[in-house]
Amino acid sequence: MLVPVIRHCFHSLLFLIAGVAYAQIEHQGVLGAAFSGVSRDSTGSIVNQVGPISDFALPTSLSAIAGKNTLLSGESSPLQATLLMDDGTITHLSPSVVQWSSASELVSIKGNLATAKIISNRSRVALQATSQGLTALFFIRVKPGETPSTALDNSQLPLALVDSVRLSQPGWKESNWFGSFYQPNNNVSWLLHRDHGWIYSVDADAGSLWLWSPDHKWLWTGSGIYPHLYRHKDATWIYLMVQMPAKTYYNFSTKSFERSSP
Repeated sequence: MLVPVIRHCFHSLLFLIAGVAYAQIEHQGVLGAAFSGVSRDSTGSIVNQVGPISDFALPTSLSAIAGKNTLLSGESSPLQATLLMDDGTITHLSPSVVQWSSASELVSIKGNLATAKIISNRSRVALQATSQGLTALFFIRVKPGETPSTALDNSQLPLALVDSVRLSQPGWKESNWFGSFYQPNNNVSWLLHRDHGWIYSVDADAGSLWLWSPDHKWLWTGSGIYPHLYRHKDATWIYLMVQMPAKTYYNFSTKSFERSSP
């Protein structure tokens, strides 16, 4: 008779333990639809997302970028935000779930479109994206747009020199990297450079150009390279000695100075 009693007590104990364990599980679901939701224990340490809307990867950080890093006055660029998930994957967010903002008065934001206002000076602007409790800070640059008169005035200049500004003397302009030069009119590519004398200019790409002079023939240089110049005829680099008399160059191959004709 003792064995049935023990067996009955054991079954009762198992039922009690199961009931306690069941009471510690919280289930959240959607009524009237296929079950989906979150299950967690009473401590919150176990989380189980199930059903058609389950998301087993959780977001860890937010990143954001602009389609264009630099905007001219009145120019716009779309903005894009991305979530980095804890499993290493990324999720591109719909613009409707991201809040975009900026404390700067130099840009306006509508939806996910940032537009530079009419400005007179270059500036760096901070933008902020917020979504799902995460925030990302990123930067763009804004600068004045080219006016019609400036565009016409620089119409025949190589792309590397189109940012040149007019000086007070008629025909004279100044590049922020190439220095001062004289352009007789907008329909010729001959320039009278302050240091090089008469040179013929030809586009290479947006940041560099080819120059031809009677002494050196073809030279190549660009923004971030000048006053270094590559001389094609003898495949050597020369360096304009700005602090020495005009048209003085250092030849890196011969390790000597050269002086061009006046």
